Amino acid sequence: MVDDDRSVSDVNSPTSLWDLGSQIQFELLTLESSYYLSMLRTSKLFIAAFIVSAVPLFAMGSTGTVSANALLEGASATARKEKKNVLVIFHASWCGWCKKLDAMLESPEFKATFEKSYVITHIDVMEQPAKKELENAGGADIMTKLGGEKAGLPFYAVLSPSGTKLADSILPKTGNIGFPAEPSEISGFRDMLKKTAPKMRPVEISRIEQFLKASKAGTAGGH
Repeated sequence: MVDDDRSVSDVNSPTSLWDLGSQIQFELLTLESSYYLSMLRTSKLFIAAFIVSAVPLFAMGSTGTVSANALLEGASATARKEKKNVLVIFHASWCGWCKKLDAMLESPEFKATFEKSYVITHIDVMEQPAKKELENAGGADIMTKLGGEKAGLPFYAVLSPSGTKLADSILPKTGNIGFPAEPSEISGFRDMLKKTAPKMRPVEISRIEQFLKASKAGTAGGH
C-alpha cells in the first residue's frame, strides 16, 4: 500500500521511479556528508584534547618529573599574584636535615607564618643512582647559579617574584645553614627572615628563633 493519494500506476511510472531514485541518492549523499562532518568534528576534538593533554609534557624532565624551571616559573607566577617572595629549597629523598626543615615549615605552629610571606617550592637534586628519577631536570644547574653548588643539602634561596636573588642559606664564615641548629646558623636564618619576609612580625620571627634554639639537633647545617 501507498500512504498517499497517488495511484499504483503513478508510483511505478518511469518519471516516479526517476524521482524516487534521485531522492534516495540525495538522502545518501546527505547521510555521507553528515558522517564525514561528524568524523571531522571528532578528529578536531581528538587533536585538541591531545594538544591540551600533551602541554604538561613539555614541562617535564627526561625522567618524567616536572622540570626545575617549570617549578620556579609556577612559583614566581603565584608570588607575583600574592605579592610574596619565593623560597626555593633544594633537597633529596635521603636528606634527613631536609626532612627536619620541612617538618618545621609544615608544622601547625609555623606553616601559616611562612606561607604568608613565601611561596615555597622544592627542587629535587643529588639523588642516589637508584632514585635518579626523582630529580627535577635542570635542578643542579639552577642550584649552581644560585650559589649552592658546594653547599650540601638542604640549600635554599629566597627570590623576588621577578627571579632576583634576595638571600640564600650560605653564611660567609661557616657555610651552608641547612637546618638551623648551631647558634650562628639560627642567627643567620633569623636575619634571612628579617630581610626577605616583610609580612612576618618580629614576634613571629622571635618565636621561630626560640623554637630552633630549643631543638635537640646535635650537629650543624647541611650535609
